Amino acid sequence: MAKPTNVVDRYNLNPGVREDLTDFITNVSPKETPLSTMFGRATAKQTYHEYQRDAYRAPNAANAAIDGDDADRSVRTMPERVGNYTQIIEDAYGVSGTGEAVDLAGRRSEMAYEGAKCAIELKRDLEARIVSNLVAVAGATGTPRQMAALAPHFHTNANHGAGGSTPVHTSGAPTVAPTAGTLRPLTSALVTAVSQSCYVNSGSAPKLFVMSPAHKVAFGGITGISAQRTETRQKPVTIIAATDANLTDFGEIKLVPHYMMVGSNTILGINPESNKLAYLRPWKKWKLAKTGDSESEQLLCEVTLQVKSQRDQGKIADLTLTGL
Repeated sequence: MAKPTNVVDRYNLNPGVREDLTDFITNVSPKETPLSTMFGRATAKQTYHEYQRDAYRAPNAANAAIDGDDADRSVRTMPERVGNYTQIIEDAYGVSGTGEAVDLAGRRSEMAYEGAKCAIELKRDLEARIVSNLVAVAGATGTPRQMAALAPHFHTNANHGAGGSTPVHTSGAPTVAPTAGTLRPLTSALVTAVSQSCYVNSGSAPKLFVMSPAHKVAFGGITGISAQRTETRQKPVTIIAATDANLTDFGEIKLVPHYMMVGSNTILGINPESNKLAYLRPWKKWKLAKTGDSESEQLLCEVTLQVKSQRDQGKIADLTLTGL
């Protein structure tokens, strides 16, 4: 049927129709920062933050002294003196006077909204640094200082593909990048190998294996780690094809996918209590100098990663399946 003549329809009303804009804003980006949340806190007093690590000598089952003999002093090893550089993580934002004055949808103040959003983004930057393969940079005039991530610290229990290696780091900061090896698929033998190496070198295995989403999916298909289960008695059938924990010969490990490791070919074996974030300057926000009809603020912290022990942590590097 045709519309009757002179009937006002929705399209004729365009000049006088109110907008239908919801009074909230949906942000679908992930904001979790699991590792920096789990790690402990420490205080740095210089831009180069140093700490010491020590280890006991090997046990000696033949330690038997002659009755009445003089004491024989053993050779003593000194602790490692290692360090990492603090990194300034910052961002700034500004809003014009008019932008702050107008009636906004989804927030009362644009400055407050941008400040809250910026805080989450900077915490994500810190988390991304932690799970990267980036090494320490001392910095200089015009060159920013950079902290080394977890991966360059893990050399004792680093499992690489053929030709790959992580430089031994027993003094100073880890400034030399690992050498990439031949890519190979993820297997249960690699998980066991790193867990065993950590156990032999420290007496404990990693509690968490943190990985890309693709490698988390791959765990479900590894023979011996994940199996299908069914339940009968007229109940719905449940097929389990995922793995959230793996019981190895050296204890149970939790398998944790990390959205910031998409594309990574490394899995990190972590004990959270062995790592700290040392702050030279904790998170702080302040107003920048006003130069016109706008307001600007800066938010920053200066922090470094302190790996108190790397012998109870490790990594599986040079893995295929880097999609997702």
